[in-house]
Amino acid sequence: MSEWSPRSVPRSWRVGLGIGYLLVFAYAIIIAQQILYGLLLGLLCGVVYLGWRFLVAIEGITDALQRIARQYEEN
Repeated sequence: MSEWSPRSVPRSWRVGLGIGYLLVFAYAIIIAQQILYGLLLGLLCGVVYLGWRFLVAIEGITDALQRIARQYEEN
């Protein structure tokens, strides 16, 4: 196995982001009375997270391809 491992979001960050999102969502419903503000923020966070996971996957693929190319050059 290689030393490469995908990065993960620390638990404290996830908890903080979850609490922050709940506060913003509560504000959007109670104060602004616009549920779409809260939903759009959640959608934006989801898209950013999926984009980040996609970049991590691409990084893993390129790392594997570089190792394969290095082994091919050595033989």
